[in-house]
Amino acid sequence: MIPNSILLLFSALLGGTVGSFLNVCIYRIPIEGLRVSHPRGSFCPSCKSAVRWFDNVPVLAWMWLRGRCRDCSEPISPRYPLVEAFTAAMFLLISWRYGGEFLQQDLISVLLLWIWISILIVVSGIDLDHRIIPDQFTIPGTAVLLLISPWMPWLSDRPEVTGAAVQHGWSAIESHVWWSAVAAMILLGQAFQRLVPSWQKKRRTFQESQLAYVVGGVVGFLAAIYLGDSDSLWNSPVDRILMSVSGAAVGAGTIWGIGWIGSIIFRKPAMGFGDVKWMGLLGATLGPEPILVAFLIACLLGSVVGIWWRVFRGSSYIPFGPFLATGAASMLLARPQLQSIWEQYIGLFQG
Repeated sequence: MIPNSILLLFSALLGGTVGSFLNVCIYRIPIEGLRVSHPRGSFCPSCKSAVRWFDNVPVLAWMWLRGRCRDCSEPISPRYPLVEAFTAAMFLLISWRYGGEFLQQDLISVLLLWIWISILIVVSGIDLDHRIIPDQFTIPGTAVLLLISPWMPWLSDRPEVTGAAVQHGWSAIESHVWWSAVAAMILLGQAFQRLVPSWQKKRRTFQESQLAYVVGGVVGFLAAIYLGDSDSLWNSPVDRILMSVSGAAVGAGTIWGIGWIGSIIFRKPAMGFGDVKWMGLLGATLGPEPILVAFLIACLLGSVVGIWWRVFRGSSYIPFGPFLATGAASMLLARPQLQSIWEQYIGLFQG
């Protein structure tokens, strides 16, 4: 058995390395003509010269070069070491929070959350730079989260339900439930693909409709269980699927409703539709109640930073995606602490 301290150190080192890759994603994904895999290797944004491998060491290389390119001496944004250090810290915190006494005990949860926090960092960086939240993250990400929700223990009050328990739960489900899920998947997916046009007024492709297919299958699955004689299954991983679906609906619905009300009051769009899809992904991760608390945290942080942004930078617009990501990460990684703070706050009004 590997000591936990060594595994935590490995998590931090891995996080720093992944953070270096996330910097590449943040820079390249929104720029037409660039791909994450091409051109190979990192390059200086100013002179386009290739970055040497020893200048790619997370955090330390930037400090060694004193924040400047070795070839052209142009400044390198401090965002690069900050993203690397922040990713390392998040990987370490996830390992400590969900890894148990030894990370081997719940490696699947740790790996899932490492991927999830990496997506949050990339999307937040892109939103800050370009004020967009790419659909290539939100739509397939939400679909995948709905499908793997039975293996996400933080969605229910029964974290002891392991992968083996999930597999046992599937064996208790009757065949008509699966057929209902398939029928609903085809029905809703085809209806969305044929009847809901894209922004270019064209028929949607299967790739654009994948989330509709997944939602149809999941809803059909839950409906068949609810209508059938399967009450015992609600104490199985099935309840995690329900939490994920309802969390996505509450998250997306909440921010869509607030944006709709804001557009009526201010007579202009108050919330981008990318934020709606982003909240759907975050809600599918957390569940209905935590995503509402995460939204309140995002509003609080956004208000404070927004005042500073307006006073010192003279801008009235601030991307909301990073604050939503911060609220969601806070609820996932520090929920007991936040709940304790909330209970103490409520206690002030109860005498």
